[in-house]
Amino acid sequence: MAGGGMSVADAGRAAAQRVFGDAPGAYGAGVNRLTERSGAWRERDEIGRAYRNRMGHAYGLDASGEASHAAFDVALDGIERSYHGRASNLYGLLDNNDAFDYLGGLSLAVEGRTGRVPEAMILQHAQPGRADVEPLASALLGELRGRFLNPAWLKPLMGHGYAGARTMGQEFLENLWGWQVTRPDLVKNWAWDEVKSVYFDDAHKLGLPQFLGQQHNAHVKAHMLAIFMVAAEKGYWKTDPATVRRMGGELARLVVRNGLPGSGHTAPDHPMWAWLAPQLDGADAQALGVALAKARGDMLTAPAASTLHPAPTHGRSARVVNAQVAPVGAHAPASEPTGTARVYELHEQAQAAVPPAIQIIQLLASLATGSALFALGLWRGRQAPQPARSPT
Repeated sequence: MAGGGMSVADAGRAAAQRVFGDAPGAYGAGVNRLTERSGAWRERDEIGRAYRNRMGHAYGLDASGEASHAAFDVALDGIERSYHGRASNLYGLLDNNDAFDYLGGLSLAVEGRTGRVPEAMILQHAQPGRADVEPLASALLGELRGRFLNPAWLKPLMGHGYAGARTMGQEFLENLWGWQVTRPDLVKNWAWDEVKSVYFDDAHKLGLPQFLGQQHNAHVKAHMLAIFMVAAEKGYWKTDPATVRRMGGELARLVVRNGLPGSGHTAPDHPMWAWLAPQLDGADAQALGVALAKARGDMLTAPAASTLHPAPTHGRSARVVNAQVAPVGAHAPASEPTGTARVYELHEQAQAAVPPAIQIIQLLASLATGSALFALGLWRGRQAPQPARSPT
């Protein structure tokens, strides 16, 4: 670092720094949030750079969280093995996103700097008096098969309704996706095939596809299907077109029926939708296009005024557009041309003009009604008994 323009004293101080983390007051490496927002990046190295940017603040010696990114990069270049300690069995590697946020993020940052993937080890010391060192590969994949693909774990979880479904989707598959992005050397194609077999093909005959599709669980199922489609679109999961059409079609129908599940993998402008739409059946693709346009608030061009059919509802009318659906992934034009209408938008119904003669008759009728009511009130007031006066 002295050769990069730093003084010898500053270079020596930077070289001695060993503890790096977030800026003071910040929390998390940011890797978990980025993997969840899969439409915000295209290359894994983008996430690695985000990790280096967030974690490049030094602590110790005379440093109190100041930005030291150059020193952090030099430290990353020398890492060949990384460790993650597990002092508790409360959380595993796949039911909490901190593990891949830090350990996976560190691996991705080193890979981005050096081109090599550091060896990763898990320090298992949850049991007092016993400490083991286990490779990340066996710990991670053992947890995948021992818990999340295990019918003895899945069946009781189904008894918890939506909470159980959410655990399967948000707290398992989302974290498997995080490990996929940060350590693709460990999460291979077979992992996605086995998850698909258990959760969507019902390999254990537990009724999981029906469980995930019922009531509020349908949002979880849509979220899980979207992760599979994103994994296929980004090239992590290799599968055949028929599988994409079947699973993608079910995802499209769930979105049309229930709306988007509010996931970072299902943002209405996510590139995955444009990739998926041409692979779907025509009806599914068209219905999905309308649902996504509705979510984006895009404009659709009506071919003729006769295609707008107002249906009065308490002074408002829903304008139903019988127009060509905008392509999935397309956005609204910068300017709104004449004859366009927002999908499903409510507009005030224009009131029909009333002739002047009718207006005069309505006014006179209102005045007559008011006079009659006033006279009736006076008459009833006179008929009411007067209170007796006390003698003086």
